[in-house]
Amino acid sequence: MSHLTFDQRYTIAVMYQNGKKKAAISALLGRDKSMISREINCDKRNGKYQADLAQRKCEKRQREKPEKIKLTAVL
Repeated sequence: MSHLTFDQRYTIAVMYQNGKKKAAISALLGRDKSMISREINCDKRNGKYQADLAQRKCEKRQREKPEKIKLTAVL
């Protein structure tokens, strides 16, 4: 599964604010409906999906993700 780009997040925000259904958004972007639902529901504090906030949160999670431990002979 690949990550959403900022452009895709922006499209989600515009379409969702214009009253489009999650199924229509997922069909347009070629993504699974559940992925769109998780993306829209990721921040419930103000009840409004914001593409720039979602992008910043995604980038922060990627930066803070621990490195993979490679299996070596020592381990």
